[in-house]
Amino acid sequence: MIRHRLPETDRRTTLKWLLAGLGAPPVLAACSPSPTSAGPDLLLGVPKPISGTPYGADPDLMNPVTPWDLTMTSAQKDLVSALVDLVVPSMDGRPSGSALGLQNFVNEWVSSPYEQTQADRENLFAMFEWLERDVRGGGGASFATASEEAQTNALDKIAWSGRVADGLEPQAAAFDRFRNLVVSAYFASEPGGAWLGYIGNQPSMGDYAGPTDEALEHLQSALNDLGLDLPEGL
Repeated sequence: MIRHRLPETDRRTTLKWLLAGLGAPPVLAACSPSPTSAGPDLLLGVPKPISGTPYGADPDLMNPVTPWDLTMTSAQKDLVSALVDLVVPSMDGRPSGSALGLQNFVNEWVSSPYEQTQADRENLFAMFEWLERDVRGGGGASFATASEEAQTNALDKIAWSGRVADGLEPQAAAFDRFRNLVVSAYFASEPGGAWLGYIGNQPSMGDYAGPTDEALEHLQSALNDLGLDLPEGL
């Protein structure tokens, strides 16, 4: 399964996803730190060190100038491209994760100089290296070029809650983080939003029709949980 000419998503898009992701609660480190600056036995190579500075409080997303370099090795990028397609495959005519360039978002995320993303970097790199070793140990040339069956056999050891193989809890936690990042970025994209039926802000002609019955039902349920009543007039 060899992938060619994967798209290079423009950095404005990947940075939009990154900044949105940074608003999520941070997670604790799950994997033991991976050797990212040395180690001849790294199957995926040694990534570049993190450089540059954070954006600050008011980034210019219309004219982005990214103050850091991308750091993943080519082998890491190939693995991530295959991995995002397992998380977000092409379905119902919609593009797969790699076709959208979500591998570039992951590269942006792990390369950025934020405390939260640097913790994710160590955990994700360790998980990528484990996946590569597992597939090669089973006779595959690499995770990126392995059959989908070989790829999913490796993932089955860490991807399902309650079915994680003994001793692989750190890798499972890292994959869960990876999956959340990729799915969040996908649904922040136009194809993902269209799949959800999100139409954005639309003008309303004439008198305001008010919330739908479904919205009111959801609101009533949420208020019931808080011991509150729905305001009169809604």
